[in-house]
Amino acid sequence: MKKAILIFLSALALVYTLWYMHFGSLTDNSGALSTTGLSHPVAFTIWGVLTFAALYSNILYAYAELPRKHKFQYVLCGVSAIGMILTLACDFDYAKQTEYLLHCAGSLTFSALTGICVFVLFLLNYKKSKPYAVFTYIIGAILIVDLIMLIIFNQNALIETVPVIFALITLPIMNFTKLFKEKTYASR
Repeated sequence: MKKAILIFLSALALVYTLWYMHFGSLTDNSGALSTTGLSHPVAFTIWGVLTFAALYSNILYAYAELPRKHKFQYVLCGVSAIGMILTLACDFDYAKQTEYLLHCAGSLTFSALTGICVFVLFLLNYKKSKPYAVFTYIIGAILIVDLIMLIIFNQNALIETVPVIFALITLPIMNFTKLFKEKTYASR
C-alpha cells in the first residue's frame, strides 16, 4: 500500500509540475516558477505542497531502508519544510522587500537541503551497486550544472525544475525496482 501511494504521489507531482510549467516561458526569467506563482498563487501552492510531499516521502522512505540508521535527514526535512512554507507564504514581489527576501531564502533553503539530502542518500549507497555509483555522479553533476546555470541565466522554469523532475523520477525507481537493489559494484 505504501509503495502504491508513494508511486502515485510522485507521478502526480511530476505531471502537475509539467502542467504548472505551461503557465510561463520555459527559458525566460519571467517563466520562473515563483514568478508564475504571482499570477497563479493557488496553483503555485498546490505545486509546492505536492512536490515537497512527493520528494520527502520518497527520501524518508529510502533513508529508512538503509542498514545504518541516520537522523540528519529529519532535520533537513524539517528545515526544508520551513523553507517551502516561506516560499509559498511570501510573495516573490520585489516591491514587498521583506516578503521577497523571505521567499528567496525559503526557496534557496528548500532547494539546497533537498538536493543535499538526495545526493547524500546516493552517496551513502555508492558502493552498493553500479547504478548507485553512476547516479551519484549524475546527481552531483545536475546540482552543479544547475547552480551554474542559475548564476548565469537567473531562474527560469527549465533550470528550476530539472533537479525536481529528475528526483521525482529517480527516487521511486530507486525505492521500488530491482535496478538499484542488485549488488554489482561492491563485489569487485
